[in-house]
Amino acid sequence: MASIRFDQVEKKYGNNQVIPPLNLTIADHEFLVLVGPSGCGKSTLLRMIAGLEQISSGNLYIDDQCVNTLPPKDRDIAIVFQNYALYPHMTAYDNMAFGLKVRGTKKDVIRDKVMAAANMLDIVSLLDRKPAAMSGGQLQRVAIGRAIVRNPKVFLFDEPLSNLDAKLRGQMRIEIAQLHKRLQTTIVYVTHDQVEAMTLGDRIAVMNQGRIQQIDTPEMLYLNPANRFVAEFIGSPPINILSGTLINNNANLTLQLPHINFPLPQSLHKLLEQYAGQQISMGIRPEHLSPSAEGRTNLMTFNLNIQLIELLGHEQLIHGTFGDIPMQALLNVDGQKMKAAHMSLYAAPKNTLFFDTVSGQRIA
Repeated sequence: MASIRFDQVEKKYGNNQVIPPLNLTIADHEFLVLVGPSGCGKSTLLRMIAGLEQISSGNLYIDDQCVNTLPPKDRDIAIVFQNYALYPHMTAYDNMAFGLKVRGTKKDVIRDKVMAAANMLDIVSLLDRKPAAMSGGQLQRVAIGRAIVRNPKVFLFDEPLSNLDAKLRGQMRIEIAQLHKRLQTTIVYVTHDQVEAMTLGDRIAVMNQGRIQQIDTPEMLYLNPANRFVAEFIGSPPINILSGTLINNNANLTLQLPHINFPLPQSLHKLLEQYAGQQISMGIRPEHLSPSAEGRTNLMTFNLNIQLIELLGHEQLIHGTFGDIPMQALLNVDGQKMKAAHMSLYAAPKNTLFFDTVSGQRIA
């Protein structure tokens, strides 16, 4: 398999800089997920690896070989697209075999590789069908099988599950993760779905406006986001953000919010006192809010006016306002749907995140 290295790689379309100079190393056998909103540059990055987009400046290395001028067919890379990109007049077998046929591979070798991939993906019964006779999930398996039979150095996935329904996306996520374990190959996977990113990646690179905001394991991105953008992008439901001015009144810190002065516990003073008089933002994830304060001390209290309660099986998603600030809480409450106009929720200071409102950087 292969490692991938970006050395000051930049991408421009005319005078429009899409990817500022980027340094990034993807290790051999690593599953790296590129995640971010639409237009952030993640697919452009993937296409530069594949050779489908020219690099404006810098160098791209695959296994320490500079591939800037190497055509796509010589990079030993397989790519799985969002729209499957299968030949409609060919059967599943012929679609999977096509790349090997054009390389002059012997028929018996092609047959063995196609059948091995078909067994791995449980699509042997589909090999005689054409794309029109297959479902979205079956088409995606065939597209993945076409990539597997080539045994490439690197697999590239460009939002491969976005056309599938929620249940099938969950199933295909499991299959792709298992595929990576079996093949022990290098995978670069592009998605805008942070649930896919969190469940699949060894590491995740969160992108915005062509720049990598943070690259780390899923756990560290969730627990220790580098800035407000990462904190808001990683996590479902998204993190609650309360922005205001930090006031120091006789060694008592208060976050001055719209229509509310919110006192902060003493345990946060060492972290925040140097920001007195400045604009800061406090982040609290919905799952870190609790309706019970029993047996817990040093808690922060949020009195919410409830607007909507969504029952999600064993969880309930509470939509409300704290003063004029929208907030959500994800509560583990079994049984009947809660009915309340007001609710007091509690959060431990250790579960709060703080950000400089101007720069967006985390205060840590």
